[in-house]
Amino acid sequence: MDVQTVSILGIIFLSTFIASTLGFGVGLIGMPLLALIVDIKTATPLIAIVLLYMSTFVFLQSRKELDFRNIWKLVAASAVGIPIGLFFLKGAGDGIMKIILALTIILFALYSLYGRINMTVKAEWPSYIFGLMSGIIGAAYNMGGPPVIVYGALKKWPPSIFRVTIFSFFLPLSILVVSSHWLMGLYTENVLHYSLLSLPITAFSTIIGRRLNRRIPTERFSRIIYFCLLLLGFSLLVKAIRLVS
Repeated sequence: MDVQTVSILGIIFLSTFIASTLGFGVGLIGMPLLALIVDIKTATPLIAIVLLYMSTFVFLQSRKELDFRNIWKLVAASAVGIPIGLFFLKGAGDGIMKIILALTIILFALYSLYGRINMTVKAEWPSYIFGLMSGIIGAAYNMGGPPVIVYGALKKWPPSIFRVTIFSFFLPLSILVVSSHWLMGLYTENVLHYSLLSLPITAFSTIIGRRLNRRIPTERFSRIIYFCLLLLGFSLLVKAIRLVS
């Protein structure tokens, strides 16, 4: 097994393990790391498949706790946003896409570290806006998590509901994204090869991450991850700016 394959599988394990522990993070952590060693059009469909794997595993484990009223509007709106995101993926240059990706990571990390707000959203109509944003960013850059995570925080979902709702939202979204990527011809031989190797790794990391979730202080661990994301975002931004210039 070559160095690049080992690196890719290591990134997959790290991102899925952290996501299983915290409740999210496959795209947020996996995309910037993969983007440092492969092009966006390889990283995007690969992470989409991995997220589909993980969402399926979590849904099967926790489906009895899910309230479908929390996700159907988000899913419907995200389906509208997917074609818009695919337009950016197909038409934008790799350097520009990495800049957008880096800025998204930086803003989300800063929000997670310092954006402790007391605002509560009681109305249901904002779910369409957050779902649309998630569909656009998810299809183009596999970064569909932040809008829904922010929405969940504004709705003040309790932790148990938050985790199962986020991954259950990702399941239909991932199916739509993976299907769209397939129709666009993004699943090359390399992507399919890496995705098959990622299946057992994702299953294993999901199991141990779930167990660790119950034993460690998540808040302290989360802050470490957010700081790492901030550093990765700035690193990717510098590299992308150099690529464009």
